[in-house]
Amino acid sequence: MADSTQVWAATIPADGAAVFAAPIGTALPTDASTDLDPAFVDLGWVSEEGVSNGISRETTKHYAWGGDVVKTTQDRYTETVKFALLETSPEVLQVVYGRTSVTDDGAGNIEVHHSSQMLEHQSFVIEFVDGEAIGRIVIEDGLVTEQEDRKYSHKELLMYGLTVDVYRPKDGSAAVKQYFSIGAGTAPDPSTEVPIGTQQATTVSRTASGTKTSADKTAE
Repeated sequence: MADSTQVWAATIPADGAAVFAAPIGTALPTDASTDLDPAFVDLGWVSEEGVSNGISRETTKHYAWGGDVVKTTQDRYTETVKFALLETSPEVLQVVYGRTSVTDDGAGNIEVHHSSQMLEHQSFVIEFVDGEAIGRIVIEDGLVTEQEDRKYSHKELLMYGLTVDVYRPKDGSAAVKQYFSIGAGTAPDPSTEVPIGTQQATTVSRTASGTKTSADKTAE
């Protein structure tokens, strides 16, 4: 039966914190609501386009004599996350230009060195809500590989549009893990207990071999 409570229109949490970054090796969340490790820094406001998660599967069709398709094989699997950051903060600039390329004296003075060196791999977490439902995307190993041109104009916002490529971790687990919690509140808060029968948690893990989903629903 159709259920409109399962229809999402994702927006930012009430505190405005939606995209976070941390060094590789930082402890990662394993659900939608547990507090993040303090190493994750909030990257502030995100443009109104929100976050885009792109998945590409390049395939090859194989044909038999006579022209019938007999098999389709997958050649490549790639996944990206795109967003545009609106704040010119030390935290954002370190993600954009690299941690060693940004100096902040703590008194409002920031120095940025543009460099041709590859950026550091980082972990990213993206959080979103829809009413009482909350969601979280966890990327253990991500790398900023593309950046939109920045415009310095009195008619437009200065923003940092980024594309993050994701990579499978060395332990072989999913490159992207996604968590949903239905009816757990409008912002991540582990101190808020959800009554039995009101929460449905779904975990989605994506790998190069496909998509795996596990659901756990408890009803009174």
